[in-house]
Amino acid sequence: MAHPPPPWHLFGELIIVPALVRPRALGGVLLANYTSGTLVYRELIVFSHATRRGMVVSHIYVDDEQSLSGGHDIWGLPKELAEFEYTPTRFVARQNGATLLEAGIRRRPGTLPLLIPAPIVSRAGATLGFARIKAAPALVTLDVPPASPFAALGLSGTRPALAGDDMSLTMPAPRP
Repeated sequence: MAHPPPPWHLFGELIIVPALVRPRALGGVLLANYTSGTLVYRELIVFSHATRRGMVVSHIYVDDEQSLSGGHDIWGLPKELAEFEYTPTRFVARQNGATLLEAGIRRRPGTLPLLIPAPIVSRAGATLGFARIKAAPALVTLDVPPASPFAALGLSGTRPALAGDDMSLTMPAPRP
């Protein structure tokens, strides 16, 4: 499957849910709804831990084959296909009918403009993307079933989060 070259410019909304994951490392999830730009798709990113170079993506799911292909070829990310349900208050990711994660979201419209660095480490090297969003605090209840591939991270529970509206994300090519 052909995919666009980097950089990718993606627009939409995202929710960042930081968490202490097992074994006591900073991790979490990012829930994204890209509504325009280089590609249009939904995405669930699971961060297993952080390093000095950035967040380590342990699992990543998308609903677009071009995003899947680009993720593999450009960034060396472990992207897999999944199906998503998305509303402003609910985000569900499923793969082959099995629920990977379900999130209940309580949020307000974003009001604070923020620039958030998006450092990601993968087998292709380090990538430093940037997201501009109108942010607001949110409360997210994550439910990760025991059969989910990332259940061992211990992400289930209610956590403070950051919800971003009017997001503009740029992901350049990785640096080896």
